[in-house]
Amino acid sequence: MTGQGEAPGSAGTDRKTLDDLRRERGEGWQWAKAQTDRCPQCGHHPAAMERDELGPVLMQQAESWRGFLTQADDAELRVNPAPGIFSPIQYAAHVRDIQRVYGDRILLMLQEDDPVFPQFNPDEAAWNGYNQLDPAALADDLEAQARRLAGILEELEAEDWARTMTRDGGNDGVYQFTVAGLASYAVHESHHHLLDADGTLQPTISTSASPTTAGPADGG
Repeated sequence: MTGQGEAPGSAGTDRKTLDDLRRERGEGWQWAKAQTDRCPQCGHHPAAMERDELGPVLMQQAESWRGFLTQADDAELRVNPAPGIFSPIQYAAHVRDIQRVYGDRILLMLQEDDPVFPQFNPDEAAWNGYNQLDPAALADDLEAQARRLAGILEELEAEDWARTMTRDGGNDGVYQFTVAGLASYAVHESHHHLLDADGTLQPTISTSASPTTAGPADGG
């Protein structure tokens, strides 16, 4: 999901943001906690994995995405099931882009001390463009970005995993990430959004969560 972007497929001048729609659904967990905590929605806990497992898991997930994208009905891949909810192919493109962006950020984190990045937040035109992508080509792109990120992680020295960055999400808050945390976040994104895309996510978060305490969306 993205941050303050418009809801996919929405129209009009008073459109709610994706965050507005998510908070109305009670999605109050702070996705930035994926760098340390188990996700209460999907149960995934990549932060508990050994660090040398993260890259191979990314590649396994990319293969799962390929199977889904190439076997699903093409029309169904492009359907937004409700306002503020992505189509399956939009989820896949988002995962691909998160892996690209996180790879870029980790490389800069290795060169600079605590660089500051804005929240990764594609505009509405980008989301609409995702719905026009070819599934097989997207599967190739997602695998390529997973392989690149996995390769970056494989080359890290022990001390590199603790290097930090700051993500300035504006109204969504300012969060610090380590390289290990960003890698865990990327693994969680791929796992969680595949469940979103194929319709198998079974939310465990309470729908009574207060909208005022909802955390940031999962844009990088």
